[in-house]
Amino acid sequence: MKDVDQYIDVIVAGLPLKEKEDIREELTQHINDHLNELLIKGYSEKEALQIALKAFGNEKKMNWEMKKVVYPFYKITRFLWNTVFVTLVFCVLSFYIMEHYNPGADNIAPLSSVIGLFFIVAFICGMAELVYEAIQLSSVKMKYITNPWIFFIVPSFVIGSLMFITYFHQPENYQNGLWIDLLVVPIGAFFYVIARQIFNQCFKRSI
Repeated sequence: MKDVDQYIDVIVAGLPLKEKEDIREELTQHINDHLNELLIKGYSEKEALQIALKAFGNEKKMNWEMKKVVYPFYKITRFLWNTVFVTLVFCVLSFYIMEHYNPGADNIAPLSSVIGLFFIVAFICGMAELVYEAIQLSSVKMKYITNPWIFFIVPSFVIGSLMFITYFHQPENYQNGLWIDLLVVPIGAFFYVIARQIFNQCFKRSI
């Protein structure tokens, strides 16, 4: 049954092949058994399907629970990788921008600044990830918002655009490359999603 297959596809999405097939087979059997019981009781096929799937619960939440069991450190590891990646990108960008405007100067950021930047990135991205996770687990249909490119990039560009307005009002405050500070949010969000995609692809290939 197509609706059952789609329901199970969501539950087993992102799981290793072996676990995916085992869980798919088990769920299919349980759901079909429940459907047959409901049909025997006189429910229509549509009613039986709705009752059976509702009894098994929200497919996105079930998928999350499955992933937590199979990959208990997956999202934590990905988040740490993303944060380190974005921090390094900012350090490299800062170095080369400062080298361009102040050649010959000591443009290497001290370790304390790098660590501070790491924790700032971790805090902001952590809050964003929590909101993103809450939306994913909600029962509300928000297909486009749950796309990471849309969720992380669109708001960041809005914030960046609003911040950049100050450049036109006070351009004298953003000399020698300091204008880049106004684009920190969209740049960070862009590379955060890039890091996320890289990790996901590497992770999928490793299982």
